[in-house]
Amino acid sequence: MEISPRLYLLDGSSYIYRAYYGFRDILTPGGMPANAVFGFTKMLLDLLQEHRPHYFAVVFDPPREHTFRREIYPAYKAHRDPTPEDLVSQLPYLRKILQALNIPALEASGFEADDVIATLARRFAAEGMDVTVVTGDKDLLQIVTDRIGLLDTMKDKRSGPQEVFERFGVPPELVADVLGLAGDTGDNIPGVPGIGEKIAAKLVQQFGSVEGVLQWKSLVNGKARRESLSVHADQALLSKRLATVRYDVPVEVSLADLQSRSPNVRELVPLLRELGFAALEVAFTPPPPGVVEIYSDGSGRDSGPGGYGVILRYGEHEKELSGFEPSSTSQRMELIAAIRGLEALNTPKRVRVFSDSQYLVRGMSEWLRGWIRAGRLETPDALKNQDLWRRLADLSAKHKVDWEWVAGHAGHPFNERCDKLAKRAAEEGARAAIPLTPPVDMEKEVGAIPPSAPPIQEVPAPCTEDMAFDADADGQFRLC
Repeated sequence: MEISPRLYLLDGSSYIYRAYYGFRDILTPGGMPANAVFGFTKMLLDLLQEHRPHYFAVVFDPPREHTFRREIYPAYKAHRDPTPEDLVSQLPYLRKILQALNIPALEASGFEADDVIATLARRFAAEGMDVTVVTGDKDLLQIVTDRIGLLDTMKDKRSGPQEVFERFGVPPELVADVLGLAGDTGDNIPGVPGIGEKIAAKLVQQFGSVEGVLQWKSLVNGKARRESLSVHADQALLSKRLATVRYDVPVEVSLADLQSRSPNVRELVPLLRELGFAALEVAFTPPPPGVVEIYSDGSGRDSGPGGYGVILRYGEHEKELSGFEPSSTSQRMELIAAIRGLEALNTPKRVRVFSDSQYLVRGMSEWLRGWIRAGRLETPDALKNQDLWRRLADLSAKHKVDWEWVAGHAGHPFNERCDKLAKRAAEEGARAAIPLTPPVDMEKEVGAIPPSAPPIQEVPAPCTEDMAFDADADGQFRLC
């Protein structure tokens, strides 16, 4: 049960640079660099699909020369290189993507994205909203409260007050004091020479603030340190001011303006096609009428804990399933994932099952008929993973199923989401040492997964990585 609505504020400038450097060698059909646009869009979709915020906005920095910090300290961020030309050319397309996704893009002249985020986070948290700021910038740790948290999607790490204290040794409201003494090389904030972050944290713990440290500098250990504080007192105060976010940005936006909305598909799909992002286009293309799409993936090793992830799509409906097996191989988990997806269908359907496992797809679409003719599904020990293949054959007989292979780790949005679900289920299951119970409220049109799907008996066996097969091979001598 939801206690309060969720607002997510994304540090857009940070995401752009992560995308630009994290995705390379991507061009549009016309030859324009598109790595930043592709990476930004993909990471954005991953975030929205995984967290599904009630309210959402992306916040951008204005040109760094046009901020109040540059006015009071001309060297602020002055050491940074200009924006790369091949990134500049992509920025208009980023704005078009956000517009087509119906996502507000916010910016305030004279203020950085951090200031806009801090202002909105505090305002809406005071109104009872749970706020998540999506960023990897440590400066924003100073705004954390019980209602405001940070999410670093690259590290999959959430930070609340306790995490801030563990990181800096002080509560969030004193982070700017630590940065004021230690400085910040990333933003070219000078701080006090000779005082690093650990010493700065100890001094703030002892004296309460930069001002307190300066007032009682005679009590600070170390002659050189005391002299540096005396000589650079004004610089310390300036540095704290530079590091402190503002909560008074005049940004006129209401909560209703930030409500999550469905994308404008008529505008978005042609834009994705223009950019050549076929893998992303799939996320906005519903299944054909009357067809259930099942995307499945398994995560496991030669033996040990395994997880599965499944996404079912039917019309406008979508549902995720995931679960854990205490002992399994990667190939068995691929089969179990498809089984769990098909088990979620209570009535006969036209089904398209997508998987990056050739073992599963070729087994069901090519090899199964031969196994049935030869009696290998029924003859004891005639087939590796015989129990799972038999279960898949029984389930497939209830529906009209097409099995389709998709390339793994190639940017396909549903395949990669299933991979994440599977790995997360495996990790969480291993920690808890008990199987995870799959969700049971599949949309009525598709049917619900049984309340307690019986565990499949595990028969661990050595196996190798999935691979390409000869046309006449059935894989049984190469894979488990």
